[in-house]
Amino acid sequence: MTNDIEMLNCVLQNAEMGCQGITSVRKSLKDSKVDGVLCEHLIKYGKLYHCANKMLQNRGAEPHRVSNMTKAMTRYAAQRDLKRDSSSSHIAEMMIKGNTMGVNKMSRKIREYNGNDPHVSLLAKRMLETEEENIKRNVCIFCKYNLNKKHPKGIFQKPFG
Repeated sequence: MTNDIEMLNCVLQNAEMGCQGITSVRKSLKDSKVDGVLCEHLIKYGKLYHCANKMLQNRGAEPHRVSNMTKAMTRYAAQRDLKRDSSSSHIAEMMIKGNTMGVNKMSRKIREYNGNDPHVSLLAKRMLETEEENIKRNVCIFCKYNLNKKHPKGIFQKPFG
C-alpha cells in the first residue's frame, strides 16, 4: 500500500521526468506551435512538482528526486532517438510514450494509495489528469503531421469518398 509520503514522491518524480523528457527534445523542435504546447506541459509539470515538494517539506519528509543516472539515461535515449527522426510527429510520439508511462505509474499508485489526506489524493489525481491530457494533445500533434504527409494511395484517405 502507498502512504501520503510515497504518493507525494511519486507525483514529484513523475513531474520531474516530464520536465526532463520535454527539455531533452525541445532543442530539436522546428515547429514553434509544438514548442508552445510542450512549454505549456512544462509549466504544468513545474507546478505539480513545486506543490508535491512543498507538501513533502511541510510533512518534514525528504523528497526523493529522480537519480542523476536516470536523467542521463533519459537524455541519452532521447538524443539517440532524435538522431534517427527529429520531426514534430516523432517528438509527439516520444512524448506520448513518456506520458503513457506516467499514466501507468500514477494509476497503479492511486489504486494502492491508503492515505487519508484529501490534498494528496487530489494532487495525485491532477497528475494523472495532466498525463492523460498531455497524451490527447500530443496525439493531435502526431495526427496532424502524419495526415499532412504524402502517403501511398488508400492510406489515411477518407472512407467512402
